[in-house]
Amino acid sequence: MSTLLPKSAQIKPYKPGFEYLAVSLDGRASVMALGERSVQGSGESRHVHEYWYTGQGEMLYLVDGRIQQVLGFTHEWRGQTSMPPTWDAVLNNTRELSWRRVLDVMPGYRYNLIDTITTYKTTAPQRLPDGVSPQAQWVADLVSSKGDDGLEWWYLQKFVLLDGRVVYSEQCVAKALCLALRPLGVVVPAK
Repeated sequence: MSTLLPKSAQIKPYKPGFEYLAVSLDGRASVMALGERSVQGSGESRHVHEYWYTGQGEMLYLVDGRIQQVLGFTHEWRGQTSMPPTWDAVLNNTRELSWRRVLDVMPGYRYNLIDTITTYKTTAPQRLPDGVSPQAQWVADLVSSKGDDGLEWWYLQKFVLLDGRVVYSEQCVAKALCLALRPLGVVVPAK
């Protein structure tokens, strides 16, 4: 991601009135601004769709806190078809839940790549990430995927939920692109 800064660099002041998402990768950090949020469906089929942008045109499309589409990064997910279990289904289940997603990725426009995912409740680490409440619930995805080289690789994704929302996550788009995401909320003007 071209807009990620070294850890020692200061992030420019946020513009009041916008909602931000902190994004970090290998000790570099940046923020993305919320472009659109919509709630689609109802009941068990209710999903929150969010589009986050940088000033340089990078975009993350999240559905219920999971990465759905990635554009403008070094690796992209151009399309995805999946039916992950709802967070309620995971949190209220004593068993692991397995599902698949089908991805169209760049570079090299590889399409119909199938990831096999096992989702389950897990315990919080002893040291919590900044801003994460001890009352939050943790969920993990064990993902079997194929790298750019066509070889299988396994990785773990983490999601932290509080009041039904993802408040922190660690998700991979590719071997070299694993992101930590944390919503920062709306910036209000100083009084």
